[in-house]
Amino acid sequence: MLFSIVKAPKWARPPGADLSVEGPPADPQTYANFVRAVAARYCGKGVDAIEVWNEQNLHYEWGNQPLSAAAYMDLLKPAYRAIKEACPSMIVVSGALTPAGNVGNLARDDVEYLQEMYNFGLRQYSDAIGAHPSGYNCPVDADWRTVQDPTAKFRGPFDNRHRSWCFRGTMEGYRNVMVANGDANKKIWATEFGWAVGPAVNQAYGYADDNTYEEQAKWTVQAYQMARNWGWVGGMFLWNLNFKMVAPGSEQAQWGIVDEFGNPLPTYYALANMPKR
Repeated sequence: MLFSIVKAPKWARPPGADLSVEGPPADPQTYANFVRAVAARYCGKGVDAIEVWNEQNLHYEWGNQPLSAAAYMDLLKPAYRAIKEACPSMIVVSGALTPAGNVGNLARDDVEYLQEMYNFGLRQYSDAIGAHPSGYNCPVDADWRTVQDPTAKFRGPFDNRHRSWCFRGTMEGYRNVMVANGDANKKIWATEFGWAVGPAVNQAYGYADDNTYEEQAKWTVQAYQMARNWGWVGGMFLWNLNFKMVAPGSEQAQWGIVDEFGNPLPTYYALANMPKR
């Protein structure tokens, strides 16, 4: 079990903070105090890991503040120390980055940002590296540099090539950074991954219209198999089980693997039947 602790209450935010979006607390020690209490409470009681924040290279997850790996590390370092003091066995996962290129002040390239995290001490302040290897409409084993699909309506992976479009591109990109920084013995934890299936709720998620439930099932199983064969992947958390039930018609619902009535969809059955050992 992984706890992702990804929000700060309004009272902890900096003066003048944009409260329409999530963002870090004014004082990183406030966050550290909280995760210390969580680690102490659940140590040895079924919680194996804590993820420190989420998609901090994306503007609306970082309070519309400047996207800074140094600032994130200022949050992670005291949090890591606090968790380990309270529960030495707790696995501390660095906040998973969102797969992205450089998009002005809206997003930072995740691989570049990860390297900057290492520049500011990530190796010493993490037990695992968080990742969100989204699939978009790119097959799980596709090479982002050569993948082709002339029938796809959403053209991002094919006309604007970048590693972040593809599950494999994100995972291998992070692994390369880890190896280059002498951190090869550590594992990547995919704290969120999956493939959306249409109809897309809007064109920002147009890639969902290119995916079928059968492809979602096939690629999800392959992702787990690939990760096992790689040997450098830890926990993998599929996004998601039941948002078609709890948030029908939402963006999140496109990833659900049961329908609005709780009936299993193909991915659910494929995972149930997948060899686990």
